[in-house]
Amino acid sequence: MLEIAALDKPAGILCRHNTGQACGIYPERPEACIQWHCLWRRIGALPDALRPDRSGVVFALERGRPGADATEGACIVGRALDGEQAFARWEAVEAFAMFVREGSLPVWKAYDRHATLMHPGPDVPGR
Repeated sequence: MLEIAALDKPAGILCRHNTGQACGIYPERPEACIQWHCLWRRIGALPDALRPDRSGVVFALERGRPGADATEGACIVGRALDGEQAFARWEAVEAFAMFVREGSLPVWKAYDRHATLMHPGPDVPGR
């Protein structure tokens, strides 16, 4: 998740305005939020069941591993919106499996300040 200076929100942390179902300040959200889209919005083939407010997990393309300050390269991060139990839902299980099968990027599961690497991505020389 991106850093949003206008909200004093650091990267990798769920926004304090997230209600678990939607953005609590949606009509007044800053431009950075208007421009950002989760993978459900970016990948037209993803089913409606993976919409973050339905699945409980928001999948995003991020610049580095969850919680890291340094840029380490792109990865896919699935963040639970309302706690770790969201990862047990069939929608989330299937989505993680799909991103792991695709295999081109590391895949992470994250909630609160915890992160677990699900798939390391391709073996790239010099990494």
